[in-house]
Amino acid sequence: MKNFKSVIVLLAATFIVACSGYQYYAIQSSKASFNKYRTFAWLPVPDTPGHVSDLVDEKIKEAVTAGLEKRGLALQSARPDLLVRYSVQVKDRTRIYNYPTYVYGPGIAYRGVTRDRNGRYFYYNFNRPFPVFVANDIVEMPYSEGTLIIDLIERRNHQVIWRGYGSGDVDDRQRAIQDIPEGVEGILNKMPIAPVHK
Repeated sequence: MKNFKSVIVLLAATFIVACSGYQYYAIQSSKASFNKYRTFAWLPVPDTPGHVSDLVDEKIKEAVTAGLEKRGLALQSARPDLLVRYSVQVKDRTRIYNYPTYVYGPGIAYRGVTRDRNGRYFYYNFNRPFPVFVANDIVEMPYSEGTLIIDLIERRNHQVIWRGYGSGDVDDRQRAIQDIPEGVEGILNKMPIAPVHK
């Protein structure tokens, strides 16, 4: 019974991980007029403890640059309309799964009588056990949640006019790195500027 429960927990966890993608959010300034912005440039990323590696930094910047260019903005270092920066946060979290535990009770027992084709009577006993809820099994599964935050800042007044977030499980670091373009695109899809199809 214990092995069976372990298999159920493992299957449920696998299903949840397989079905869980990234979640995207965005907030923006009510004063921002996105149709007037044409150019952007990157702000230097501060070299703080826990900052991403150079390769991940390059991958994020490439994905964001491509996404903004796809939305009609041009990368320009001299007097850009917008300044772009990003940050990454990784937090350890715990998911709690609650599984009901059942045992089979004595059930319902009764006797019956039936006849066959020849008219002979047969007596039989019938026992139908039914499940009885007895407790909950609680399983805690640790995981790491990563959040990528992208800020668009108006250069003239240094105000953040748009901030996009993408959050999801990053236990599999290799997969998380491969998912950077998809994650960045999911965040930028929250912008009020649609991709320009050429």
